[in-house]
Amino acid sequence: MKHNFLEKNFEKLTYVLEMIITGLIAIGVIVGLVDLVKYFGVIFITDPAGSYELFQDFLAYALILIVGVELMLMILYHSTEAILELVLFVIARKMLIYSHTMLDLVLGTLAIAIVFAILRFLVHKDNEDIVKRGKGVYSASAKIEEITKKTGFNLPTDRAQTVGGLVCILAEDACKPVEEGSEFESGDIKIKVVKATEEGLIEEVKITRKDKSKA
Repeated sequence: MKHNFLEKNFEKLTYVLEMIITGLIAIGVIVGLVDLVKYFGVIFITDPAGSYELFQDFLAYALILIVGVELMLMILYHSTEAILELVLFVIARKMLIYSHTMLDLVLGTLAIAIVFAILRFLVHKDNEDIVKRGKGVYSASAKIEEITKKTGFNLPTDRAQTVGGLVCILAEDACKPVEEGSEFESGDIKIKVVKATEEGLIEEVKITRKDKSKA
């Protein structure tokens, strides 16, 4: 029981720290936008000979702000796609600003091609982002078999294919509405709806083992 208490509190602490870091990055991006706008005035009064390097600095600054935004999305969603999109922008910034030889361009293009290949062939939309914001939070479209393999949770695979479908069945069995905060049980597993639309469409759930000490 003490272990579960510490684990839950550390989970909350890490989430709070992530939100603080994300907020600081957002403030930095907003402040950076002000400086980005100031570039226009400097470019306007600079002679053509010096405006090339200045515009290159402008692009570098703009892309680093975009990287900051993508970093915020990665921290918020912890998704595979968000991570790969962040990598794409980092590579694009490197190619546009710091590539000076044909080898740099070839390597950058190859890196982008690899990222696109991963998005196309390895990241499947129907099973994407199984693990979401925090530990134990899953997309409703996540396959029950995949969750069972990755976590060892004893979820019934004969009643539904996705965890969202299982929650709907458990809700019908318990005659309870599907809404944010609703909790359902299946064997030694507890499933809580953490995100749902007003129409009752489940988006994210949190799956944990029931506290045996309370049983």
